[in-house]
Amino acid sequence: MSMTIMRSILAPALLAAALLPIPQAAASNYPPDYPTCGIDDYVTTGPFELIKETVDHGTHVRLTVAYRGYLRNWYADDEISLWIRLNGNDVFVPAAAGTHDDAYAFFDNGPRSCVWCANGQQGGYVPSPCEGITFPPYSSGQWVCSDPTPTEQYLFSWSHDQYGNQNAWDIDVAAEANGEWDSNWGNNFYGRFEPRNSCNY
Repeated sequence: MSMTIMRSILAPALLAAALLPIPQAAASNYPPDYPTCGIDDYVTTGPFELIKETVDHGTHVRLTVAYRGYLRNWYADDEISLWIRLNGNDVFVPAAAGTHDDAYAFFDNGPRSCVWCANGQQGGYVPSPCEGITFPPYSSGQWVCSDPTPTEQYLFSWSHDQYGNQNAWDIDVAAEANGEWDSNWGNNFYGRFEPRNSCNY
């Protein structure tokens, strides 16, 4: 075959190959709690700020309830409790001192504190979550994570529909310390998040 004929055959083939989509590189070993989406939505209602973080494509979510009301003038943050109702399920939890001049509570409906457990770990040290794990054949290891608490499971019961899609979130909140309430005169403070089922703004 002459060089001219070979060039005329190879040139279109190389051009076609160059125009093919290049597969995107994807990390295959991120921990299950790694934020692949990480989009935050905010609602302010009275002295409360509600923050919803969509961690992945809709299923894994986190909720922070931050309180900056007048009870903080009289009581330490860890003496304040927060009442939160999400789509009809309510919890009453102690607040923690935040880093943004607030008392807050944090909820996560997915895995957290993930540790990589390697098969045949070297050096004798085995993290406690990895003790007693039986690995599948030919496995290099696996992630071991903590699960949501019963309180979190209850609070998020109606956060998603039966197919795992986010519902709209109707949230009522109030704060209490030593029997005194900051609750909008008993009406509670209210905020709403619309569903977010993709990582697009």
